[in-house]
Amino acid sequence: MKKLFGLLALLTLVLAGCSFQKQPQDTKEQTKLIQKNKKVWNNKLKKAQVIKFSGEKNISVPSGYNDEDMSLARFKSGNQLVVKARIINLEPESTRVLTPETKASIYIDKVIQGDKSLNNSTIKTEFSGGLIRAQNYLVNVEGQYTGEQFGIKDPQMLVYGQTLTKPMPKIGQTVILGLNKFRAINEHQEKMYQKMGLTENFYTINNPEVTFWIKKNGKYRLNNPAFYQAKNQSKYTNIFKITKYFNQNF
Repeated sequence: MKKLFGLLALLTLVLAGCSFQKQPQDTKEQTKLIQKNKKVWNNKLKKAQVIKFSGEKNISVPSGYNDEDMSLARFKSGNQLVVKARIINLEPESTRVLTPETKASIYIDKVIQGDKSLNNSTIKTEFSGGLIRAQNYLVNVEGQYTGEQFGIKDPQMLVYGQTLTKPMPKIGQTVILGLNKFRAINEHQEKMYQKMGLTENFYTINNPEVTFWIKKNGKYRLNNPAFYQAKNQSKYTNIFKITKYFNQNF
């Protein structure tokens, strides 16, 4: 009888341990969730006016980027976490002022570099651009509201701001990102991110104008369109070698 109880206890422990193991998210359930979130996000975008500032079409590769120093090994070692992930949700960061940012939930299909326990888990990150109140965005250096210049009389109206060298991916798209665990630089920043629910399980993109690939039409592309200008495609060969590697392996 004691042996039987011992076996039952052991079996219970084994089953309990198994119940805590992460499992890949059900594809059908994930698709339903993505479609639901996409509908909510797109409805918000339809109500917002896209703000375009003069001169913003002059996109370029970051001046500090040195292609000679870029390699797959260096890219991996320069990030705490490199992942292949799917965008599950996008949400406005309501407390933002001057620089719109968007909170993103991403599901990790594959940890390419870093903590393998994060495979098949959902984490938070942040993308440049997004929805923001006009009064928090359209102001001059003196803090005066300038929304009338864009035909926006109501300062409470939601508008959409963007950074063309860091365009926003869409819900449902697959991306490859270089990430670092968020560390607040001061108490004010920590409190701000706490209000937005971005302190636990939150990773920031390391150099989003460079270490950011997005899958379009079945192929990974650098998210910064400046790399694909005619003058740059033969100039930055090492970053395109990494892009080729991702397309061959992920």
